[in-house]
Amino acid sequence: MLRAITRLMGWDNHAPVDTDTGMRVIGRLVVACMVLLVCTAGLVGFTAVQVTQTIDQANQGGEYRRAANALDFVVAQFGPLTTAGAVRVGQIAGLGNSRITTAPSSDPAEAQIPLLNGQGTPGSFLTWTRATVGNQVFSRFAPVRLPLIGALLLIAVGFMLQLHHVARRIERQRRLAHDQSRIDALTGLANRLAFELRAAELGATGTPFDVLLFDLDRFKHVNDAFGHAAGDTVLRTVGQRLQPLLQPGDLLARLGGDEFVLLACPARGAEGLADLAHTCLAAMADPVHTATSAVAVGASMGVASSDGADLPVAGVLAAADAALYRAKRVAGSCVRFADEAPEPATLWSLRRA
Repeated sequence: MLRAITRLMGWDNHAPVDTDTGMRVIGRLVVACMVLLVCTAGLVGFTAVQVTQTIDQANQGGEYRRAANALDFVVAQFGPLTTAGAVRVGQIAGLGNSRITTAPSSDPAEAQIPLLNGQGTPGSFLTWTRATVGNQVFSRFAPVRLPLIGALLLIAVGFMLQLHHVARRIERQRRLAHDQSRIDALTGLANRLAFELRAAELGATGTPFDVLLFDLDRFKHVNDAFGHAAGDTVLRTVGQRLQPLLQPGDLLARLGGDEFVLLACPARGAEGLADLAHTCLAAMADPVHTATSAVAVGASMGVASSDGADLPVAGVLAAADAALYRAKRVAGSCVRFADEAPEPATLWSLRRA
């Protein structure tokens, strides 16, 4: 039973602890507890009504038996039942307002026994008011107990709602922290961790992808001549210029300093990748307007492409970095594709610019 409930809530006691799953389960358990509290309160109320009715029905059966026995005794002792005899029967049997009536009663609060075989006037009835013991008990305790139970129920539901609210806030903060841990604070682009996770995911699933690794030329000169605020403007502008070039599935990340990486997925192919690389260089060639002046920066780029094999991220970056190192030997903006691969060589598609 417990195992079935945990599975329904999406929790496996034998699985590693996962914060996403844990927070979702907490939220579901809180909602489930609130539903159970409300159902329990309804069940208690329904049970109280049933118990009251059962007590009254049992008492009414006892009244009929006592009334019949007392009627037989009084008739045997004093003859046909009279008004005084009806009162005497009520006293013996413990009946309320015992009397003789000549017509059937339609009042549910009254009970009757027909007078037969010389017990009284033909067509008359021994009539009395039913004793509602269950209702009396309910009326005695309900005015105090029910408001108290309702108040406790509301307090419990309030606590549950507050706990659910806190759990949702924790989940939102956790998700925010999770997202921020994968975002570069300066440019708003993905950071190294986000890139490595994305590349590892693609490599594990055998999805081909391209890596364009580049750093900015003359960036140190911008920092030295115009200050770090100008350098920050250059970095943000580069990210803003490259983002429109991305397609669904691509990822642009800042690895640190003036080093960027573009992960293209799905892979573009030889011609498409060359076009993308030169388009990126062209986008970064225009001067960047800072607070004090316009500065021109270019970029050197190294490109590597996997063929869908399960390659470590470090291997992909190493191939792109080797190509970048060759590109930086050339004056001005330049792009070079990987022309030698890490072992084994068959894991790389080798291209030349």
